[in-house]
Amino acid sequence: MSVATETRPGTGFQKVFICYRREETAPYAGRIYDTMVTRFGAENVFMDLDLDPGVDFVERITKVVSDCVALIVVIGPRWAQLQNEDGSRRIEDPEDFVRLEVETGLRRDDVRLIPALVGGARMPRREELPPELQELSRRNALELSESRWVYDVGRLLEALDEVLPDEEEAQRKPKPVTPPPGPPDLGWRLALEGMLIAGATAFGARLLGQSLPFKGEKEEILEATAQGETIADQEKPGELVEHIGAIVTRRGLVFALVGAALSIWLARRVWRIYPLRHLLLALLMGAIAGAVGGLIFGARAYLPHETVTLDQRDLVDLLGFAVTGGILGALIGRLWRPPRIGPALLGGAIGGFAAQVIIIAIEWQKRGMTPSAGRLGLVAAATAGFALVALIAGDRAEAAEGRA
Repeated sequence: MSVATETRPGTGFQKVFICYRREETAPYAGRIYDTMVTRFGAENVFMDLDLDPGVDFVERITKVVSDCVALIVVIGPRWAQLQNEDGSRRIEDPEDFVRLEVETGLRRDDVRLIPALVGGARMPRREELPPELQELSRRNALELSESRWVYDVGRLLEALDEVLPDEEEAQRKPKPVTPPPGPPDLGWRLALEGMLIAGATAFGARLLGQSLPFKGEKEEILEATAQGETIADQEKPGELVEHIGAIVTRRGLVFALVGAALSIWLARRVWRIYPLRHLLLALLMGAIAGAVGGLIFGARAYLPHETVTLDQRDLVDLLGFAVTGGILGALIGRLWRPPRIGPALLGGAIGGFAAQVIIIAIEWQKRGMTPSAGRLGLVAAATAGFALVALIAGDRAEAAEGRA
């Protein structure tokens, strides 16, 4: 038996075909069906393959599977051992529906066949399968376990995301893009939530970082250079270099935590998937964002032999925070569904730049509005807000274009 997404208007093809045996794996197929409804919409999903009286089932199955982009084969523990009434294995029957569906999918190079193991099943060995299905044993399988169902189904959806956009683009005329679950219902509140998450994380991380010992970050160096003194006026220039290293390290740690917080928030709040899958990427890109921006600022503000005033340093940080915001925005775009790195990168860069413009306009440092926790919190919030606004606006523009 099977579950398939219906043909969308204007596409002329079915996207996903889910093959399963009712006796063994119907509950699992039903849960996958629910996920498909959430992702593609109820109007695009139905349970089981309808066969009207008099229809050639071989021809019907061949056509439906041939028109799909991905074939998901739900495999339970007894998938290859289930028997007919005469004691023969169903998988050996050339007219068995499941065998026909899998065999058709294996014959087509343009169909991605994904075995999904449920109920503790293992992949059938080559010798357990008839010759026409033996290639199935070579396909990489996904295990959908009860203990981490949300995470595993998230991996399945990610595998489908790799296949569906290219196939759909090649075969469609402009049509509505079904937005992923989350942002359409949350609307612009999503951007406000992201700003709060990013800003609060940066603020808290910077306050926490102030209690950590960083070699070379000395108040006398900061105060002396703030008065317009140059590196030539310092007794120990090496300490100034160490101070720059401390700036780079602190900003790197702050934005690494910001990236991690945004990754977990998007995974759980928006996409409902396991939050740890992209955590390492988020930590790395966040650290790079903060470190590169800190290096741009520190190298230009503290190393030149000529006097660099406080106003000039603020202008240097326009570039530093724009770069930080761009990299952090690219991370948010990478975590989006579907990924949209370009608009998010641009939005994040504008957000970081705009935050520093506000800092300069209100004369933050001249008014003694340090420590840096507030400044970094504002930059992180603006970066996340602008990036998310760009992504939400892009999704809505595509949906409106498709409806037109």
